[in-house]
Amino acid sequence: MKITEVKTYNLRYPLVQPFANSQTWSKARRAGIVEIRTDAGITGWGEGSSTPSQAAIDTCLIGKDPFDIEVIWNTMHQRGGSNPAAISGVDIALWDILGKALDQPIYRLLGGAFRDRMPAYASGLFKKAVPDITQILMDEAKAYVDQGFSAVKMKIGFGEAYDVKNVTAVRRAVGDTIILAVDANCGYDVGTAIDIGQKIAANDLFWYEEPITTDDVDGYVEIRRALNMRIAGGEGLQGRWAFRDLIQKRGYDIVQPDVSIAGGFTECRKIAAMASANHLRVLPHMWGSSIRLAATLHWQATIPDAPEVLNPIPSLFEFDMTENRLRTDLAEVPIRAVEGYVPIPQGPGLGIEINRAVLERYAS
Repeated sequence: MKITEVKTYNLRYPLVQPFANSQTWSKARRAGIVEIRTDAGITGWGEGSSTPSQAAIDTCLIGKDPFDIEVIWNTMHQRGGSNPAAISGVDIALWDILGKALDQPIYRLLGGAFRDRMPAYASGLFKKAVPDITQILMDEAKAYVDQGFSAVKMKIGFGEAYDVKNVTAVRRAVGDTIILAVDANCGYDVGTAIDIGQKIAANDLFWYEEPITTDDVDGYVEIRRALNMRIAGGEGLQGRWAFRDLIQKRGYDIVQPDVSIAGGFTECRKIAAMASANHLRVLPHMWGSSIRLAATLHWQATIPDAPEVLNPIPSLFEFDMTENRLRTDLAEVPIRAVEGYVPIPQGPGLGIEINRAVLERYAS
């Protein structure tokens, strides 16, 4: 079997209501989609946070055997001028082809699933341009609990007054038994991150995500030692090299690679192995289309609990609750959370079929 054609699509879905994290207001959702066709009639789909150049496609992909996944990854990285974010979409598409050719779901090719459904946390609670954001956040959080979620994550990083007031309000809205995590999206410097972390710690937070910029290894170590809560991060890091020091110096308690940013299944398996060797938990980040959603489910299903005990910390899956038709409509059969759990796709490859009408509608 040989690769005969590679097509890329840059999708953009305009939001009805913009929302913000600490860095920016989001007015649209985007996805870089890769379609790889073969002479056997098998097509694979992948998603990266960027897409490979035509030169990389011509040099590294056309005419190659799609089963040579590791060779293709290395060639694209070393000689194809592609970063791991662009390779991610290619890698996921190649694993999709492999699964379809062997009539097996990707999780089985990765070594098998430890679970057939993922306990999910509702990922939302962004800042919005509304008069009473506190009440809006409380109502949104309570709605997630009413839908069956046992865990939620909210956005912070907007200053002490906003963060302290709204984290306290959301905790009050969801009650004491719901897992609550916060994500600052690199909104602070080290001193401010520690100061605000100490003030919100009374709300029994499960983790404090990306309080500072991702490349400040010593800063993460300092924050982790100063605060009595788990520190998480890594969603924007590309390749195993970017994770190495943060893992080995224990800047994180929870490592959060994104399969469509860090380098696809091939690279994320190596990152997970590095984290495991350093006794750190891996809970992947997920923020994308139906393709990234399915890929993350396949990968996270293969990650064992850490530690493997009678009552393990749940392997929480990030289920994006924001408006995004690239996530809800791109797959012919949408992947949904049911009573706080998300099932692992069971079909060959990624286990989803792409709706080409939706693909073409949002292609720029």
